[in-house]
Amino acid sequence: MESKLANDPEFFCEVLKLVFRSRKEDKPEIELTNEFKGIATNAWHLLHKWKTLPGMQKDGTVNEANLLDWLQGVKQLCTESGHLEVALISIGKVLIHSPADPDGLWINRAIANVLNDRDSEDIRDGYRSGLYNARGVHWIDPTGKPEKDLAEEFYQKAEDVENAGYQRLAATLRELADSYEWESDRIVNEHEVRDED
Repeated sequence: MESKLANDPEFFCEVLKLVFRSRKEDKPEIELTNEFKGIATNAWHLLHKWKTLPGMQKDGTVNEANLLDWLQGVKQLCTESGHLEVALISIGKVLIHSPADPDGLWINRAIANVLNDRDSEDIRDGYRSGLYNARGVHWIDPTGKPEKDLAEEFYQKAEDVENAGYQRLAATLRELADSYEWESDRIVNEHEVRDED
């Protein structure tokens, strides 16, 4: 099913329609029966477990032409259905699974090109959200060190992609790094206040 999401724009858009309401309608056209709720739940799980990148080849490389064709198909179909924003955010979330580029850059350049595109703000938002949520449940270290380490990691990744010519992607990664920096400071401050009490 993941492969079908990554290769068939129509299937991807149909799955989105099962989970998200169109911006073009006030009320869902489908009656929310228990059967439909079960189907929608399965569709939601499929979207949230999806890791197969559009354009991904069996050898682990990304075919940029296939990726762009798939993306263009999704944009057209989801614009018509009123699901474009949620589609782009969902795409951003799956792009966190990008392999490194064969030239050594930590992200595949075809994926970086999509993320860096001027019209890809929603995709970048989904990407940032996907990276943040990929951390999962974690223990809060009162020193804030894990968050500091993540901030440093994403500052470095931002510098790497900026040096490779991907300024918009770099800005998104810096925003994520800034949020970890802020979170680290907040954790340390909260624990200092508790210690004083």
